Amino acid sequence: MPKNLAIRQLLDCSEPEFWERIFRCEKFNQYLYDRLGFEYELEEWNPQTGYRRAKVWPAQKMPRAVEKVLGDRFSYIEEGDFDSLAGNYRFVVIPSTIPDRIRVKGTVSIEAISAHQCERRVTLEIGADVLGLGRLIETYFAATTRAQYARNAALVNDYLASVR
Repeated sequence: MPKNLAIRQLLDCSEPEFWERIFRCEKFNQYLYDRLGFEYELEEWNPQTGYRRAKVWPAQKMPRAVEKVLGDRFSYIEEGDFDSLAGNYRFVVIPSTIPDRIRVKGTVSIEAISAHQCERRVTLEIGADVLGLGRLIETYFAATTRAQYARNAALVNDYLASVR
């Protein structure tokens, strides 16, 4: 049974500012992944269609059983589309190892709180069909994803404060 996550975070920017200065900003993405200690490569970005594809190599240490399944040089592709009419970004995460048995998909949306703050809402579904280790992989991905989004929110706010 897949794990479902709902993450809400207050950010120090307006809704339009988030999409323009954070989501669409490659300088911010480089800043973010550098601060998270991840390797990151933008493979494709089409502002006209909203399509985005990036490859990421996470830095955190995995539990030994998870590392045996995923490998010590695990990476993933994030592929998604920004829908300007709906005001959200829908994405899938394609792992470098056993992509046919691990599924991650999600949506990012923004709700204005005030002229200078918004709430980022992230919903995720994480599933792993790996005999004997599926729950462990799902739990590990859910925990690390939640932790990374918490760090991400702090970095968004720090970045915005530094460029104002």
